[in-house]
Amino acid sequence: MRIKVFISVLSFALAFVLCGLFYIQIIRHAEYKIMSEENRLRVVPLVAPRGSILDRNENVMVKDELCFNAYIYYGQIKDTKELSKILIKVLDISSGEVDKIMQFAKYRPYIPILAARDIGVEKAVRIEELSMDYPGLAANVSTRREYIYGKVGGNILGYLGLINRTEFEKLKHYGYRVNDVVGRGGIEKYYDNYLRGQHGGKQVEVDHKGREVLTFGYKEPLPGKDICLTIDLGLQKFCDGLLVGRKGAIVVMDSNDGAIYAMASSPTFDPNIFMNPKRQPEVRQVLGNKQYPLMNRAISAAYPPGSVFKAVVGLTGLEIKKISEFTTFTCIGFLKIGRRTAKCWNPDGHGPQNIREALKNSCNVFFYNLGLIIDVDDLANFSSACGVGKRTGIDLPEEIEGILPSRKWKLKNLKDKWYQGETVNYAIGQGYLLCTPLQVARFMSIFANKGVLVVPHLVKKIGDVEMGSYEGEKLPFSQSSITIIREGLKKVVNDERGTGAKARQQDFIVAGKTGTAQTTKGPNHGWFAGFAPYENSKLTVV
Repeated sequence: MRIKVFISVLSFALAFVLCGLFYIQIIRHAEYKIMSEENRLRVVPLVAPRGSILDRNENVMVKDELCFNAYIYYGQIKDTKELSKILIKVLDISSGEVDKIMQFAKYRPYIPILAARDIGVEKAVRIEELSMDYPGLAANVSTRREYIYGKVGGNILGYLGLINRTEFEKLKHYGYRVNDVVGRGGIEKYYDNYLRGQHGGKQVEVDHKGREVLTFGYKEPLPGKDICLTIDLGLQKFCDGLLVGRKGAIVVMDSNDGAIYAMASSPTFDPNIFMNPKRQPEVRQVLGNKQYPLMNRAISAAYPPGSVFKAVVGLTGLEIKKISEFTTFTCIGFLKIGRRTAKCWNPDGHGPQNIREALKNSCNVFFYNLGLIIDVDDLANFSSACGVGKRTGIDLPEEIEGILPSRKWKLKNLKDKWYQGETVNYAIGQGYLLCTPLQVARFMSIFANKGVLVVPHLVKKIGDVEMGSYEGEKLPFSQSSITIIREGLKKVVNDERGTGAKARQQDFIVAGKTGTAQTTKGPNHGWFAGFAPYENSKLTVV
């Protein structure tokens, strides 16, 4: 009896379920289908603002501003052709651009795809109005990067660009998204992980008109960390101003710890143009400029250092005991080396010269003679110890090594042996030798701080964390050798007829070295590298 009751109840329940399924799936099929199509889950990205970049006095140089972006959700679009017409009309973009956006979004139907960046308030309001009638269209609040002083420090700060497909595949596991921007140079690139923060988002249910009905989840975006640089904004502006209309670089560095106070490169660029769709003609102009404004000449270009290198050559000669402070060579305006005549810049000659006078007068003949008695590999080894031919380790991307020639280098790269006459060119900072301006600042600082090879750096603080002191390398050079070179560099600027007399100051003593390096075509390269005050140096300048 009980079994019959149980079977009856079970049969009734099963019949009830079947009737319910028939009612939902057959009788009300059309109604539920519409409800299914018209109510969607949508993931709304909440972009984390990038950290600001400040100078050493905490003046803001770069910051994020609020802006509005237009997005599409391909999976919710009912009529792609109609929506494409809307995008072209409202956002003022070409049909070709819209086709690319739609094609890209087609394979990412549930991800918000950026249609236009920084569209302004009026267009954002219009997009919101249209989203009621065109599902899949949305406007969201985002951020726009602002480089407050335009071109000032452009090569240090870098710029931003949209992440490309290759980068996304590499970085997606680290939290990067399809529409993210990434650093393309300078501090923006080197410290991108700190600056970019962590994105948030919310998952919402929207009705057929795109209106939010219910929020299922919410993740607060975490802003990126602010970065405080060692740069002095006022000094950076001044140095950038000096180079307007010229090609060149200026480096101003703390002689004792390597902190960079200013680093100017010219021609330069305005980082703002890369994130403003209306300034694309300027972007094309910068990218096509054969003067390479995107290149930071202070670290990414190498030049023959010319006579500024004589300080290193003189130090080498003293350290390996090839000369003393009293050794003299007589300059008659030239030196015969086999069949070759090597000229001094002064055709009348400088007469008898010791190392101090030779530095003061930048006498080529003295250094020709010194080069003839110095082995090229000794010169290469001492130059390497002074940081020549190697990256300084500064916290910027795209730093190059330059070229530090030696017998081994020439055999490897040019498949030829070294000739003594080439050491003569080497001894006046020419020939195969190539240095970046920052390398020159680094080896000049050895004479400024009396024997320490500093570590150049640009960042003082990340968030609330101080970077601390950067300990340089104490070099094994005798203080007597360094003092002799220092005294020669002092005479360059402060003695009558010193080649660097234009750098003389009334309030403090400057020491330094001028340099001129010939090129195969075009004008010569001109250098000045020095430090001040002489007794207790604070700054090294190139």
